[in-house]
Amino acid sequence: MIYKVSYVVLGGQHPGAIVSQEMAPQVGEMVVLGEERFEVVEVMDLIPPRGDFAYLHVTLRPIAQETSP
Repeated sequence: MIYKVSYVVLGGQHPGAIVSQEMAPQVGEMVVLGEERFEVVEVMDLIPPRGDFAYLHVTLRPIAQETSP
């Protein structure tokens, strides 16, 4: 199955992305978009799967970057 995933980032500080991938994201997982890391907080079907494709909406929350002392 190929997942067409629409990633939306809470707070609007990142434009998000639309990505084709072979595994469905799961709540609690970490996702990297560009050089930034995010936590998956919600996964929803956009429409029912069609053939070999599923369409998902995923809400992400930024993961705070650690700063070196």
